[in-house]
Amino acid sequence: MRSKTAPTTTAKGRTVPYLLTTLASAAALALVPSAAGAQTAGTVYGATYGDCYEAFGWYEWTADGSAGGYPKYDTDGSIEVIQLENCNSWIDKGILQYSGKKWQNGGWTTLGWRQPPGFVGGDGSGPGEIDYFVDFKDVRDIRFRVCNVHDGIVDGCSSVS
Repeated sequence: MRSKTAPTTTAKGRTVPYLLTTLASAAALALVPSAAGAQTAGTVYGATYGDCYEAFGWYEWTADGSAGGYPKYDTDGSIEVIQLENCNSWIDKGILQYSGKKWQNGGWTTLGWRQPPGFVGGDGSGPGEIDYFVDFKDVRDIRFRVCNVHDGIVDGCSSVS
């Protein structure tokens, strides 16, 4: 479900629609209990330190009952990561990461920062783009960030919200 809102323009001249949802935190997009019972969708945007890479796309979630005293959600979306500036002298690639909680084996498991398993495109190096699929089942408190990677070290991260 694509957003149909008034666009705004980033510092790099890209058009990005306004965020449609209330965020649990100003720093991250989170699945909030107040969204229970309804499908909620919005556009997301973020840029790494140095504006080397940006991430933008759409993300939606639907309440899917509860487990362990918390609401759980199924999510859908696509977030694209592209290179903005020529940072090749010190940045190897850009990546999208997520964290949150997943209901599995009768309990909530904390998911540390990691790349979504499904993506198409390059590996994040060079001026190419990567489209990440952010389709998860039985999750809550999902957050996204876009990061620079250099010499195998992930840093320069910024929230995608």
